[in-house]
Amino acid sequence: MYKINANICDELNETTYYTKLENGLSVYICKKPGFKKKIGMFGTKYGSVINDFVDIKTGKRIKVPDGIAHFLEHKLFEKEGANALDLFSKIGVSSNAYTTFDHTVYYFETSEKFEESISLLVKLIKEPYFTDENVAKEQGIIGQEIMMGEDDPEYRVYFNAIKAMYQKNNVRIDIAGTIDSIAKINKELLYTCYNTFYNLNNMFFVIIGDVDVEDTIKLIEKNVNSYDNLKVDKEVEIFFDDEPKEINTKEIKEEMDIFMPQIYIGYKLDVLKNEEIIKNAIVADIVSQMYFSKITGFFNDEYNKGVLIEAPALVYEGSNSFSYILIAAQTLKLEEYKKDIFDYIERIKKEEINEELFNTIKNKKIGSLVIEDDNLNNCYRRVIDSILTQTDIYADVKILNNLKVEDIKSFLDSMTNDNRIVSIINNKK
Repeated sequence: MYKINANICDELNETTYYTKLENGLSVYICKKPGFKKKIGMFGTKYGSVINDFVDIKTGKRIKVPDGIAHFLEHKLFEKEGANALDLFSKIGVSSNAYTTFDHTVYYFETSEKFEESISLLVKLIKEPYFTDENVAKEQGIIGQEIMMGEDDPEYRVYFNAIKAMYQKNNVRIDIAGTIDSIAKINKELLYTCYNTFYNLNNMFFVIIGDVDVEDTIKLIEKNVNSYDNLKVDKEVEIFFDDEPKEINTKEIKEEMDIFMPQIYIGYKLDVLKNEEIIKNAIVADIVSQMYFSKITGFFNDEYNKGVLIEAPALVYEGSNSFSYILIAAQTLKLEEYKKDIFDYIERIKKEEINEELFNTIKNKKIGSLVIEDDNLNNCYRRVIDSILTQTDIYADVKILNNLKVEDIKSFLDSMTNDNRIVSIINNKK
C-alpha cells in the first residue's frame, strides 16, 4: 500500500501531496481549493539530450538517432485513424504534449471531464502503436517541422548560440533532430525507447486543481494498472559524452531575410546539480531586472543612442548535463551593441552591488510568488522542476528567502570572456 506525503508551504498557503504507487509511478497532487480548472500531466524523464543508454529489456547499451524522444511524443499522441487532440476535443477538453532537452509531458486542461481525461490520457500513453507505415508518415511531418525551424531566425540564433558553447553535449542538437537523423528512426527503435523510458518507475503523474487527493490517486492507479505494467525497480542507465570545459567557438554568424538582426550573448557554465539549478534560474531573473531591464541606465543609454528598442532578456538554463546563461536582444547596430554590452558586463562585475535595489527586487519577487501561484501553469512548472532536479517542491521559496547580494556577485563573476560566445542572425545585405 502506498503512503501519501504532504508537503506544506505556509508562504503560499498551499499543499502538494506525493506518493509512489506500487507499480513505480510517482504521483504529485497540488491541491488548489476553489479552482474550477484542473490540469493533468503524464510525463517521463526522457528528453532530446538522451540518446545513449542501456536497453531495459536486453541489458545492452545502445545509441539511438537524435530527435527520437520528440518523434516518440508525436507517435504516442497520433493514434491510428485519430489524433489525440481531436479525441480530447470531442469531450470538450484541451490537450497537448511537448518535449524538452530532459523530459516529455502529455497534458490536459479541463473543468468538467476530469475522470474521463485521466482515462484517455493514460490510454494514449500506454497503448503504443508503431508500424513501418506510420513511422514513414511521421518522418515527413517532422521533417517539415525541422525545416520550418531552420527558417525561423529566433530559433536559429538560439541553437547557434548553444552550438557555439558546446562541442559534444546533445543540447547542441535541435530537439526534433535533423533530417538525416530522423530518417534512421524505425518502429523497433521507437519500441526500445518506449519500453526503457516509459516504464512507470521513470514516469510521473502531476495533478493541479481542487480534487480529492485519495480518490484521484486511486483513479490514476486504477487506470494505469489496467495495462500490463511490469514494475522496473532500477533506474534507467544513461550515458553522456564528456563535455570539454572550453567553448566550441567564439562566434557564429549567419544571414537571413529579416529586418531586425538577432543577437545572443552566451556564457557556458559548469554543470550544476539539484537546488543550484533552481537557484541560478532565480538569480538570473533578479540580475536581468537589476541590470538589463527598462529601469536600468544601460537600457536607457542604448535606447537614446538608437541601439536598442527593447531591453535585453537574460535567462539561465540548466539540467544535470548542461548549464548556461543567454542574453537575447535585437538591434540594427550589432557592433556597437556588442562593444557596449561587453564593456557594461565587465563594469558591473567590478562595481558594488546596489543592496537596496537587490532587496527591492527580491521582495517584489517574493510577493509575486503568491500572486503567480494563482496561475495553475506556474504550479505545475514548480512540481516538474522539483522532479527533474530532485529537490523539494518548494525549494524556490526557500532559496529566494535566503538569497544574498553575494549570490548576485557570484553569478556575475561566472560571466567571463573565456566562456563567452556570440550568435548573430544578420539581415542579408
